[in-house]
Amino acid sequence: MSENEIVHKRGSLNPSLPPPLLSSIGLGWKGLVVERHRVPPCDFPDVPIVHHIVELVSQQHVSIGERPDWRGHLRPYSKYPGTSSFFPDGIRPKIRTFTPTDLIVCGLDPEFVKEVSRELDLNPDVQLQGQVGIRDEALGYFIRLFENAVKSGGQSNNLYVDYLIYAFTLRLLREYGGIAVGLEHAHGGLSREKLRRAIEYIQDQLETGLTVSGIARTVHMSPYHFTRLFKQSTGQSPYRYVIQTRAKKAKELLTSGKFSILEIAHRLGFADQSHLTRHLKHFFGVTPMMLQERRDPEHDSSKNPQEYSRERPA
Repeated sequence: MSENEIVHKRGSLNPSLPPPLLSSIGLGWKGLVVERHRVPPCDFPDVPIVHHIVELVSQQHVSIGERPDWRGHLRPYSKYPGTSSFFPDGIRPKIRTFTPTDLIVCGLDPEFVKEVSRELDLNPDVQLQGQVGIRDEALGYFIRLFENAVKSGGQSNNLYVDYLIYAFTLRLLREYGGIAVGLEHAHGGLSREKLRRAIEYIQDQLETGLTVSGIARTVHMSPYHFTRLFKQSTGQSPYRYVIQTRAKKAKELLTSGKFSILEIAHRLGFADQSHLTRHLKHFFGVTPMMLQERRDPEHDSSKNPQEYSRERPA
């Protein structure tokens, strides 16, 4: 049974904590579980943690108690909002809190971390070093982004979250594993053939849950290197390119008059009508209603609604 399957079975990253107020379980994220907890003052039993755990103190009050260092030994501490702690998998933390504590907890599947390491030709058995009560602005930023994605229900964020999880994993490998992720392989952009195949795959899968890792697999690359080279070749990240391509297809379908605004939003993976509207206004300066009102019979694409306009490199 995988680490993520264990979490799904027991319903939480740490069963000794109160039930999470917010959880990514059920959103289908690969390698990562995100939870928000309100921890009351009390002692919690020590249980084995099967994920790499990153915690962020999130509320505007001081959290005072005893917390294990990365080796599991209890130490008194006082953590303020914005401080983080990192515990590698296998730690059996004994938690004692004296004040209510609001935590956002991220759990990375160790097997996923090894998978990312192998894709980058790094040592998959690197020993990550824990830290308690630190200020790591980058980790805090990632955790807030994950929390916002959970609040949105995870809809239409597959590609975005997939990229964030890889970047988050690389941050942990660099800062807490002492691994320098080389950038020498990330120059020159994608080859003409790989760029063509990637764009064709995106076009063909617009109505599915596209992910960076899925696109990268079509050109036999790691998501990390693919993202860097794709941006060098197109000037856009894969996430932005997909969103713009979906917005363009939505624009075509809206002018066809064949589907409602809500149908088009759901068909192309937007969370809702307002999400579609926001991106149409951003990329094209129009709203769905404006496009429907401008409908031009001579440009009616409803004769072949499956025909996507493909943007391929010359």
